[in-house]
Amino acid sequence: MEQELEQELTTPKPPPVIDDADEAPSEEDLLSHEQRFQRWQSKRPPIDHLRDALHVDHQTGDIVPLFDVGDRIVVDRRTTLLKGVPWLETIVGKVRSIDDDTGLVTVYDEDSDPRNPPVRYTSFKDGLHTFKLAPERGNPFEPPPPPKKEKPQPVPGKKGRGRPKGSKNRPKDVIKAEREARKAAKGNNK
Repeated sequence: MEQELEQELTTPKPPPVIDDADEAPSEEDLLSHEQRFQRWQSKRPPIDHLRDALHVDHQTGDIVPLFDVGDRIVVDRRTTLLKGVPWLETIVGKVRSIDDDTGLVTVYDEDSDPRNPPVRYTSFKDGLHTFKLAPERGNPFEPPPPPKKEKPQPVPGKKGRGRPKGSKNRPKDVIKAEREARKAAKGNNK
């Protein structure tokens, strides 16, 4: 009895056979690692049109933030944990605090629940974080509209299209006379 129990415990058992013949693999299952990585990186929002939020003094190497507490910023974060230093996430939010010595910036995250916004921690001294100034309102990822074209100035002497200004403005006595003439014409027709 003990030998049978010992043999049963030490003998490897084959894994159970699961019949998935009726389930077709999804498109997600058929993607290679490179394709998944490219799809993930393609979701990075464009922020190149925004102004830089940091100033680097080339003589001393000091980094100075151009934003203050309460300003709206965009932080593009990358990671060194994966090959190629890929984009990790983009944070949009209002600055809660700035520590100039350590570079620590705390940001209220706008993409979360506005009733209880989480505080995100970033550092402007970290080379993997790109800081940009965001507009006060609106979507910071939309590029600004193109400049409006100025209307051409009217050429003197050239007649414009449509009714000339002031042509419908008639004196009240003329309008009253026309109205009485119409009433008189109606009275004569009856």
